[in-house]
Amino acid sequence: MKYLIALCLAGAALLSACSNHKQPAPTQRDSLAGGDPAKNSFFPVADYLEAEILQVDSSLLAFKKFTIRDGHTDSSFIQIPEFNTLALEFVPRELADSSFEKNFTESAFQDKATRSIIFSYSPTTPNMELQRVDVVTVAGLRAQQVKSVYLEKSRIAGDSVILKKLFWKAKQSFEIATITRVKGKQTGEEQIRVIWAEEPEDQ
Repeated sequence: MKYLIALCLAGAALLSACSNHKQPAPTQRDSLAGGDPAKNSFFPVADYLEAEILQVDSSLLAFKKFTIRDGHTDSSFIQIPEFNTLALEFVPRELADSSFEKNFTESAFQDKATRSIIFSYSPTTPNMELQRVDVVTVAGLRAQQVKSVYLEKSRIAGDSVILKKLFWKAKQSFEIATITRVKGKQTGEEQIRVIWAEEPEDQ
């Protein structure tokens, strides 16, 4: 039931957001600028991702994990608890409805050639851990459908800066790249990829 509710919310918000971004040129919109709150609603990124996670972890699919470190790749099958731990990296607290719309601004771009729409979100202050969110949608049979979600997170740990780049490919896989820098120099990088569905050959 929670999955159905979340998916319906995500779908409704996507239809509403797309109807408000029909211009092919980039547009900037600050949700705090006033006006009709319904028209300023952001795409429900957290609801969408939580719905996908619930759908995947309630399935009988196998999860294959690839870890790349120092040029070496390890692969293994993982269980649902580890999948959930990794997947929940995509749902940070900053994506909670009130915090997201209060602390981020949105820009949108429609590409008529590919019939895709990109929603980009940036924090209003530079000291937030979540630094960027991109949602890419493509035309489906009846409405726009989410193709991918990209997030960037950055935090300071002692004299190190830890940057995380997270890419969610709808209904197929996700990737998490963790880059560590000490005093401006990159000292390590780890990439984790989890796949639960075969990707089409043309992608």
